[in-house]
Amino acid sequence: MLRFILFLLLHYLFWFPIKNVCGDDIDSSTIYNCNFNVQIDVVKKFLEELQAARKREDDILAQITLCQAKLQSVQEQQNVRKSVPSSCLEAAAESFKSGVYNITLEKFSGTPFAVYCNEEVDYGGWLVIQRRVSDAADFDRDWLEYKNGFEVLDENYWIGLEKLHAFTSSCQHELYIELQKYSGESYYARYSEFVIGSESEGYPLKILGTYAGTAGDSLTQHVGMKFTTRDHDNDMSSTINCAVRYKGGWWFTNCVYSHLNGAYGGNWGGISLNETLKSTQMMIRPTVDCLRRMSLKAK
Repeated sequence: MLRFILFLLLHYLFWFPIKNVCGDDIDSSTIYNCNFNVQIDVVKKFLEELQAARKREDDILAQITLCQAKLQSVQEQQNVRKSVPSSCLEAAAESFKSGVYNITLEKFSGTPFAVYCNEEVDYGGWLVIQRRVSDAADFDRDWLEYKNGFEVLDENYWIGLEKLHAFTSSCQHELYIELQKYSGESYYARYSEFVIGSESEGYPLKILGTYAGTAGDSLTQHVGMKFTTRDHDNDMSSTINCAVRYKGGWWFTNCVYSHLNGAYGGNWGGISLNETLKSTQMMIRPTVDCLRRMSLKAK
């Protein structure tokens, strides 16, 4: 750019008619004896414009450098995100071992977070969202705690409603519930789809697919219900807060057909409302349709 401007300056000085000091154009057929000033002001003006152009060029180069740095930063962040799995199916794909893994979920946060992956049920890839294995943890918590999650990943645990909403609303997930009695008998309830709404909606149990299993269907009756905690009464009872009576948050109706977050032991109507349980575990996994969609998106 600067070379082009300099060329124009020289071209102007030597090829265009130059005015003499008297203000007349120089005629090639006429010889003038007067000395003339080679447009000092014009030269100064061009030099000033040249300097301004150089400054503009420096500014443009600085902006280009800044843009390149930002682009590189974005690319590096994207590469980091790509290197971190987004589900237990990816996280445990090499080890096939149950345990704690780091994953990332764009709809929730760009920062990786720890989850517990179960590889022992139906070919694995399950993300544990709830677990009760002892009375060491109190699940009678308030709204904020149920929203953010609490306790220990590989022991008693609740993942948090905000993560549940992010997972189940970003891609189709199925739900698997494991139940074990003190007698040692084990049961399961499996639902083909599981969707939790947003906080502004009250984290409702929006969708629950078809049931299969041995535990009996004791969750379908709760579909459409908002989540209730001791400080957020969203159940259908006009006389009590079900979360207060049953000591823990759930998608209560009026009040329970099932409740796995109450006093240790919980209940599941399909087995027995009056019999406590030794352990419970709720897990979610992307459906085949979800995986197909994600595969197409990656292409």
